[in-house]
Amino acid sequence: MDHEAARRLIAIAISSRKDHDSISRQDMIKELSFKRRLLSTESVNRLIEASLKEGLVQENDGNLKPNFTVSGISVPLDFSVNEKDLFSENSDKPLSERLLDLAVNSGNISKKDAIKIAGDFLKTMKFLDFETALMIVLSDRGIDIRDFAKEII
Repeated sequence: MDHEAARRLIAIAISSRKDHDSISRQDMIKELSFKRRLLSTESVNRLIEASLKEGLVQENDGNLKPNFTVSGISVPLDFSVNEKDLFSENSDKPLSERLLDLAVNSGNISKKDAIKIAGDFLKTMKFLDFETALMIVLSDRGIDIRDFAKEII
């Protein structure tokens, strides 16, 4: 789960309350789904469960209370959230780690070999970073890296 986006969504919901301390599940659904139209009701329920599991919020007497300071969260006026990115498990990992995970999961190349080949490739190219070199190596091995290419551009 994208913790930064989840914190922002929780902060949006709780800041709408007068006491800014806690919020019920129903009020969070009303705020994020119906009033702000940021997520579907199913996604808000999923956000609540994932936030409880990850320790972003705790539940006391049926109310959700954040484990962080809501006033410290800045939310841009044009804030929007993509449900796919919000619930992605790899969004907190650096790009290089996610690319190496992709390499290992493909079965075409080991992590050690991918690092070595990308490192050797970097020695010959002066203006590339490691992530770009790793993407080239994976692409040459027939691994689909299109989702990661958007992050570098």
